[in-house]
Amino acid sequence: ETRGVIASPSAFACTALVVMAIIAVSDASNAGRARPLQRAAGLAGLGLAAAVGHEAFVAGTGRASQQAMMSQGYGAAQLRGARAFPAAANAGTSGAWATAAACGVLTGAAALAAKRRTSCSSSSRCALPERPEPREPTMAARSTAVATEQLVTSVDPSQGPQGTYQVGIDFAHWLQSATEELEVDGLRVDGEIPPWLIGNLIHAGPAKFEFGDDEFVDWVDGQAMLYRLQIRGDGKCQYKNKWLDTWNHRMHREAGRIAVRETCSRPSLQSFWERFQYMFNPPNNENGNLHISQIAGHRCVSMSVGSACLEFNLEDMKTLGKVPFDDELVEGGPLIFHAEPHLDKDTGEWITCAIQLRISMEDMGLKPEYVVFSVAPDTSKVPGAPVKRRLIRRISTEHPSPVHTIALTKKYVVMIQIPYPLNWEGMMNAEGRWLMNGVYEGNLNDYNTWQPERPTLIHLIDRETGEEAKVFEADPFFFFHIINSFEEKGGANDDDLVHLDVVCYNQPPVGFPLRQARSGDVEDWRGGGGEVRRFTMNLTTGECSCAGWPDNCFDEPKINPKVDGERHRFSWGVIDDNGMLRLTKQDHDTHEVVKWMGQDVSRELPWQPVFVPEPYSDREDAGCLLSFVRDQPTGNNFCVILDASTMKEQARVHFPEGHHIPLHGHGTFIQGRTT
Repeated sequence: ETRGVIASPSAFACTALVVMAIIAVSDASNAGRARPLQRAAGLAGLGLAAAVGHEAFVAGTGRASQQAMMSQGYGAAQLRGARAFPAAANAGTSGAWATAAACGVLTGAAALAAKRRTSCSSSSRCALPERPEPREPTMAARSTAVATEQLVTSVDPSQGPQGTYQVGIDFAHWLQSATEELEVDGLRVDGEIPPWLIGNLIHAGPAKFEFGDDEFVDWVDGQAMLYRLQIRGDGKCQYKNKWLDTWNHRMHREAGRIAVRETCSRPSLQSFWERFQYMFNPPNNENGNLHISQIAGHRCVSMSVGSACLEFNLEDMKTLGKVPFDDELVEGGPLIFHAEPHLDKDTGEWITCAIQLRISMEDMGLKPEYVVFSVAPDTSKVPGAPVKRRLIRRISTEHPSPVHTIALTKKYVVMIQIPYPLNWEGMMNAEGRWLMNGVYEGNLNDYNTWQPERPTLIHLIDRETGEEAKVFEADPFFFFHIINSFEEKGGANDDDLVHLDVVCYNQPPVGFPLRQARSGDVEDWRGGGGEVRRFTMNLTTGECSCAGWPDNCFDEPKINPKVDGERHRFSWGVIDDNGMLRLTKQDHDTHEVVKWMGQDVSRELPWQPVFVPEPYSDREDAGCLLSFVRDQPTGNNFCVILDASTMKEQARVHFPEGHHIPLHGHGTFIQGRTT
């Protein structure tokens, strides 16, 4: 009886209260104090009362207008629900109960107001240079057979790899689930691996997208797999892949369905009451499928957009569990949307940021904050030992947007806040629809709203004191990846400057529900790369300027870590070359682009390269570029090793034939032998 009416204001308020209750329960469980528990109980009582009353009201007056529901339904919900569940409604103190009511209602109102707000201050923006209109996407995915002639259309075959192609990325097969764990020694190697290249290339990625008849909504919900290519000093190589053993994955597997909450997916529960009760279970957030890094120079961790930080053993790839953080950072609520951790190349300090949705009783609503924090390099190297984080800075904001990467200079943490804030109304309505009919729709892009009328903010945060040196405004842009940032003196008066190189998009890439992408129906996919821009921020004058590098269609950037935080000349990554992804070297001084020589662009699809510097060399481009490459017609995979200076192929390490590696996330190379 209640399908299709969740968009009503009364249902929206009910959902807001339930979500507030979940956050409060998490707050209480983290803090371990009676007062947050009273608040949580009060919120839970009100949310339960409101939902029950709302269901009864809609069942009796299903044809009433939304205006009538707003004027009558909410009061009826409180009254009927409170009568039906007096114990729940009175669980907290009367003061906590009343505070919870006002908090939930105002949160919903604030979300609606933020959605409708259309103006913002744009003074002192860093204006972008004139640039041509965005070109039409050149990639068209083919969803059916994997024969080469169906994936490639050659406009001028006589020009070979330098010709113009329209190449489809075979998402339909690339996004199939992995089915096996392997450990294989003696991989076939074509060419010669440099003798100094010894270590482990580690990637993480979503690799399991369905359980039983249930399918995840978004790629980021896929269950995490770890992939390791071990390169030994004798030229021998080993491949090993292993599931990240998480609570989430175990629950899904044992139930044979989607059993617990993921970032964009919700459990498959048949009845309203099962779903309602589940909404009071705080998420466990165990699915580290995107970022790989090391804490204290030794402890390997994997994390993702909405995941806790999960530790694993490099030697046998076994999962050790959540990193046991021993601090008070999460007392105000869980941390979400972690940025890819950044390691200080000189000190080994591990730095990242996240969003925290704090409950403010003083403001009677949610008080979003960015939390910038670090882990010291002298943290215990013992696996599973407690880890204490150092709070660098909290930044309150009404418009929190996810931060995918940050940058470090000698003095500053550089954080970019794009005009892509969390979409409270969309998130609440999605939760409400799932509550009422069991269907959760959308993808990660639906959690945010593009607001180009707002500026992009660039925060410079002192790494030692936590003070914000300056917040600079720029014209709106979207980004995933920062290339590098560095400080220097410049200008007529020898001013203090901070330069920031970013891969920018004029708008967010098109996001597809996972099911649509897996079907191959992604003709409107807008990706392939952005535009490199250099922002120069003058700390002396407060001015910001920007220089663009239009039409280079570049992303997934890497630099030599030896020049991280210093002036650099080169970066390496992936470029959209007339419809095909190619590994490239970018010269930021001359704008010269050198592509992987010898790549068969008719079939070879590289992704997520990693730069490994050559030891004992001061030359910036001395090293190797490593990338997993998918041979699209066969589905086989190999790791290509390129000379980073010339972009010539040095070796290929072939993975077991027929072994599927889905579209994966970021990786890292850990140098040295393992036992």
